[in-house]
Order: sequence, then structure tokens, then C-alpha cells
Amino acid sequence: MPKDSQEKATTISGCRAEFIFYAQAGVPDPRPVKILGEYSCDCQRPDWESRWRDWNSRQNPYLNLFLCAEHARKLKLIE
Repeated sequence: MPKDSQEKATTISGCRAEFIFYAQAGVPDPRPVKILGEYSCDCQRPDWESRWRDWNSRQNPYLNLFLCAEHARKLKLIE
């Protein structure tokens, strides 16, 4: 495995959710909630792109995101 792919796989496999971003139905500025449990970051899911698209466009009013701080920052959900 090339070094870049190996580093990426290591980073992704060790990625743990730190925040829950609740569904955005009727909420103008959703705030994340810090979580204490052991959950995988949703960015690791095979359906991540469609989950993000649904959450960001508010197409699914019941979809919550579980994200690590790094991915939340990349998505500009936190500073």
C-alpha cells in the first residue's frame, strides 16, 4: 500500500466521533453536542457523501451526524 494511502487509512480507521450535529429541521443555527461515548465518525461510513448531502440540504429532518472535531472543522460546522 502506498504511504499516502496507508496514512489515510490509519487516520480514518482511528477516527472517533466527538460531536453530534442534530437534524436541522426548523433549527436556523444548529449547535453540536459533545458526546462521551465511543462512536465512529460518520465520515467513515460507505454512504457518507449521501448522508452529508441529505443533512446539509435538510432533506432528511431526522438525520443526525456523528463527527470528530477534525471533520467538523473541515465541513465548517465548528471553528
